[in-house]
Amino acid sequence: MTRMDLFMLTSLLAAHACTNADATPAVGRPYRGFHAFTLQLGQSENPETVRLVPNGTLAVLGSSKAKRVTLVQVEKSALTVLRTRALFPDDSGESELTNLALNPTGDWAVVTHSLETRDPDTGAQTSCGGEILFVNTTDSVSFGTILGRVPVGPMPDAVAVSSDGHWVAVANERDSAWGGKCQVPGYSGSVSLVDISQGLSAAIERSRVTMLDDDTDGREPESLTFAADNDLLAVTLQDSHEVAFMRISALVDGPAWDSDDVQLVRLPTNSLGMDPWPDGIVAFRTASGAEYFAVAGEWNDTLMILDLQGRLVTNHEIVASEVPSDFPRDLSGEAPLFRPDSLAVFEADGSSYLAATLKHSGAIGIWEVKDPATMTVADVVKVGNIDAGTPTTPSTVGSEGLAASANGDTLVCANEGEGSISLVRPAP
Repeated sequence: MTRMDLFMLTSLLAAHACTNADATPAVGRPYRGFHAFTLQLGQSENPETVRLVPNGTLAVLGSSKAKRVTLVQVEKSALTVLRTRALFPDDSGESELTNLALNPTGDWAVVTHSLETRDPDTGAQTSCGGEILFVNTTDSVSFGTILGRVPVGPMPDAVAVSSDGHWVAVANERDSAWGGKCQVPGYSGSVSLVDISQGLSAAIERSRVTMLDDDTDGREPESLTFAADNDLLAVTLQDSHEVAFMRISALVDGPAWDSDDVQLVRLPTNSLGMDPWPDGIVAFRTASGAEYFAVAGEWNDTLMILDLQGRLVTNHEIVASEVPSDFPRDLSGEAPLFRPDSLAVFEADGSSYLAATLKHSGAIGIWEVKDPATMTVADVVKVGNIDAGTPTTPSTVGSEGLAASANGDTLVCANEGEGSISLVRPAP
């Protein structure tokens, strides 16, 4: 069966489910959410990533193409822009602020900045680079001030800060496959390990782990997260359908490390044999205290859970009956129905929950994870102001970046397509 046949079969099954299983509302949902507010910013902003400041009353939004950071006040039923700053207002090129992460206290962010150069005569791309920027995120006139910068690998696309404030890890995607942003030969995907223990002014890349391509696919890092010990790092490799597990303590101040020096785990297909193309990844603990990683299978509509040794615990397929039948989805047969992208976790009423932005539905899906081997849909909440998507065509809201407070009282998502940010609260 060809890949296109698989997509068509998926669409037929989904269409059948939409006309049958969707007609009966799901029952037994312990957590319910509602769309409290969406703040319109403008499509040109291209908001992709959002993070909550630890106190939960502020959020920092990153707009990639606008190269802008924005501080947002999070109220009970509203979002308000407090401060905003374009970091490179005179740069009209294709470089972007692709992602951001906050330090443990929330007073600064580390922002990934993709870089490229072009021939001034032909316009042809001549190099692909990247750096991280340390940016002030306090509610003050200093908001958006660049506090420091460190060169990293080509076209960085994701970043994480360890909870002890010692390390910054960067996924340097390269992004050369499928007509991506780097079309210059000779660049490799990699993971940068940056030591910030001596302060931002002394930040230094201590190691860069090159992801060697396998025989058929490029290993391009997409997202990454630290385990609770601040040493184990898990990285999704999208084009090769893998997760790389690496320990920072084993990879600094040594030789030129590469993917042969770390653990690589191939992720499974779904029931129709479709590869996951993994995107978001997050570490979480169940109510019993056990720690796991959750991974979003962007292209085969799966949510996977792995233990810290890389063993698959759950491969949950998001089916049509879990998403209200009037929500948008892609039934073209050429793309995933719902397209889970970013992940966040929280605990409420003694249960662990995994939330995912569903990009093709313009929604946030929430699953209860009482037992890591079993996931049960709790709710799917539509976000955004106006969606031109239909039950057979994908959302134009484009929900992407996601953040959640520890108790699930606040969920915020960045809507790339609509150019907005949405707030979801628990239902009364």
